[in-house]
Amino acid sequence: MKLKNGLLLFFLFVECVFFKVDSKCVKGCDIALASYYVMPLVELPTIKNYMQSKIVTNSSDVLNRYNKVLVTIHGNIFSYFRINIPFPCECIGGEFLGHVFEYTTKKGDTYDLIANDYYVSLTSVELLKKFNSYDPNHIPAKAKVNVTVNCSCGNNQISKDYGLFITYPLRSTDSLEKIANEAKLDEGLIQNFNPDVNFSRGSGIVFFPGRDKNGEYAPLYPRTGFAKGAAVGISIAG
Repeated sequence: MKLKNGLLLFFLFVECVFFKVDSKCVKGCDIALASYYVMPLVELPTIKNYMQSKIVTNSSDVLNRYNKVLVTIHGNIFSYFRINIPFPCECIGGEFLGHVFEYTTKKGDTYDLIANDYYVSLTSVELLKKFNSYDPNHIPAKAKVNVTVNCSCGNNQISKDYGLFITYPLRSTDSLEKIANEAKLDEGLIQNFNPDVNFSRGSGIVFFPGRDKNGEYAPLYPRTGFAKGAAVGISIAG
């Protein structure tokens, strides 16, 4: 465990030195939401295992609180359906907002499988390579892989009405209009939180307000989590 943590800190140092980061953080926020796109035959316990944190455990029913409709049949969730999964949004290495999940590999796993199948593009192959030292062509079974998922805590320069945000991987069927209609939010507001992003590009991560366990949009409470002039929702993927 000490070796794994040491390697993560080393890669965070390399990230600071060699990769441009737009802004720095001081503190994160208690909760962000990950939009998890459920693929066929994926069971709810499996998703909980992938997204396990101090908020989500294998025995918890916290997912029901953040999803108005969570329909399961014998443990299976309807396929091609998004669910919001709460997770801690932390300031990692003083450089970006995110959370590091721990995934235990199986024989035949690749970074592409982990990023795009198991974590449904909430992370990327590039991030897995940056924060892990395994040979991408020979990842051993039962290895512990650091899975970094970015998050946002809001931006008081845009709106103080929203303090809980969804990390949302774009898919080919998405558009700004579709996301705004489903979230019942103004298109301009969502675009402001994601400047210069083309929502129809079919890939990448965007951030927009999500509803809390009461089904309400939570306001942005004052916090000292960001360095002066810092934006939120910082992406570290190149």
